[in-house]
Amino acid sequence: MIDGLKFIRICRNEDVFILAYGSNLNLKRMESRCPQCSVEGTTEIPGYRLLFKQSKTGAYATIEQDANCSVPGVIYRISYDSEQTLDRCEGYPRYYYKKEFFLPVWDLNGVKRRKRFNCMAYILHENRELGEPSADYYGIIDRAYEGWGFDTSLLKKALSDSIGTKAAARWLRSYEKEK
Repeated sequence: MIDGLKFIRICRNEDVFILAYGSNLNLKRMESRCPQCSVEGTTEIPGYRLLFKQSKTGAYATIEQDANCSVPGVIYRISYDSEQTLDRCEGYPRYYYKKEFFLPVWDLNGVKRRKRFNCMAYILHENRELGEPSADYYGIIDRAYEGWGFDTSLLKKALSDSIGTKAAARWLRSYEKEK
């Protein structure tokens, strides 16, 4: 820890590893935000669960500590300048804060890499209320889960944990009809 700050980059030319677990799992979305991004691989975030919480413009994905859960994710390499752009897109620091994780990574062939990655995730502030995502937003994440081969039941559980079991069942029936 230097000068009381936990997350410091010494050099602005240094690349940053971003941990995506929500809509940034969508590669086209990430590329539009960070044109020079590259996929480093997939990972699991142990001890966390996925939820949807309210922000200014709707309910968005976030993670919250839960020892009995884990959340799949993708690790991207981006530039320092792209991180500044992503900060604005994510509403950092007003809505999201940044947290570092040191995680194992599997390459795109499913082979576990020898070294773990120190990566950063955006997390909605915990005091935000749980909420119902829009069908469009949920669909971005749903398609990304399918594309990465992630278990979509975890996404459905996040919806249920966020709006309740009965409301989630109704919401998912409507979503599936529109899909």
